[in-house]
Amino acid sequence: MAQGFLNAAAAAAQAQQLPGGDAVTPYPAVPMTIQRVANIERAQMLVESPSRAALQRFLAAWQPLLHQTRQQGEFKSLIRWAIDVDPLAI
Repeated sequence: MAQGFLNAAAAAAQAQQLPGGDAVTPYPAVPMTIQRVANIERAQMLVESPSRAALQRFLAAWQPLLHQTRQQGEFKSLIRWAIDVDPLAI
């Protein structure tokens, strides 16, 4: 479910051609090292850009799409996400 949500949100972002999106590369979602914690599925997605400004524009425009994707039937259950910019470890 978590990977499907992230991949659907990335596809929606590409379809809507978000600001800065031409300089941003979203990679497919993958399970985290520990995929399930307390019966909660976890996944991660790398979104990369050589331009910090383009990445910030993309992330700001992507937030509403994440909320819209969450309202879709298959993802209507409790979905939470966190965005880490420049994480030390992935």
